[in-house]
Amino acid sequence: MRSRTAVKLLLALVLGLPLLQAVLVWVGGLLTAMGDATTNTVLGHVNTTIGIVWLVSVVGLVVALAVQSLDQPHDPGV
Repeated sequence: MRSRTAVKLLLALVLGLPLLQAVLVWVGGLLTAMGDATTNTVLGHVNTTIGIVWLVSVVGLVVALAVQSLDQPHDPGV
């Protein structure tokens, strides 16, 4: 995978996963209000998993950006 494609994918994950987490929290609250606490528990576990994936994506994005900046030629005249 090219580094530019990896950065685009990781950036999409870093920006999109918190939105997905917010939606899952809202749906979990709705399901709890409807009396379905079991599904809210499952959504809580899914939300925790998404949070872990988000953290890995942030670290991966930092590493990918560092690799990409090191691959670019250094121009001392600028």
